Amino acid sequence: QLLCSCQKSSVVREGADMSCDQTENHTPVFFELETTGLGTFCDIIQVSAISGDKIFNVYTYPRQQISEGASAVTGFTVANQTLFRHGVPMETKTHEEVLTDFLAFLGTLHRPVLAGHNIKGFDWPIMARLLRELHLINKFNKVLTGFLDTLTLARALLRNSGVKNFKQETLVKAILKKSYNAHDAMEDVKSLQELFYALNPTPAQMARHYISHGEMTHHIN
Repeated sequence: QLLCSCQKSSVVREGADMSCDQTENHTPVFFELETTGLGTFCDIIQVSAISGDKIFNVYTYPRQQISEGASAVTGFTVANQTLFRHGVPMETKTHEEVLTDFLAFLGTLHRPVLAGHNIKGFDWPIMARLLRELHLINKFNKVLTGFLDTLTLARALLRNSGVKNFKQETLVKAILKKSYNAHDAMEDVKSLQELFYALNPTPAQMARHYISHGEMTHHIN
């Protein structure tokens, strides 16, 4: 599902003065992690993404202990070298396999822009640290066009709406009038994609919250 400035919207720099003919198409990919904790040095358990009807959802066996708080929220536990979710054993891959598969998934999309709720503050810093560890960061940078933080975008779009809490679950209830199984990365990205199109940002609004590779790297560093 491609976006163009003369159709739905486009991720372009505000003030770039580009016409519809000059604007390149981009594909939004809504992205979420489940992790062993809340800090940026925690480990990955689940990687999920969605773009239109294309879905990526893979689990990996964590190399760190899952915190009690994270386990209570997500339902993930570990026992006998097996990852469980709410007591059900999950099929897992190694971290390198998961990221290699995710890279292949992104490679099937046209100029993907990775979009996430607080992607700048949480998800991508964790992912980038692991990508550097596995020497995959350069390959991802070549495939990804950039990033979009839907948290800051929603705050800007809804600043005069009376909404006070911009957590994704709260926004889904307020905008989409429904609830969902939050803290399951796959359900999170499905709801985020739906929320994004309900908010229907303009190209200029999206551009203000677009994050280039350079900006993201500087932020992480």
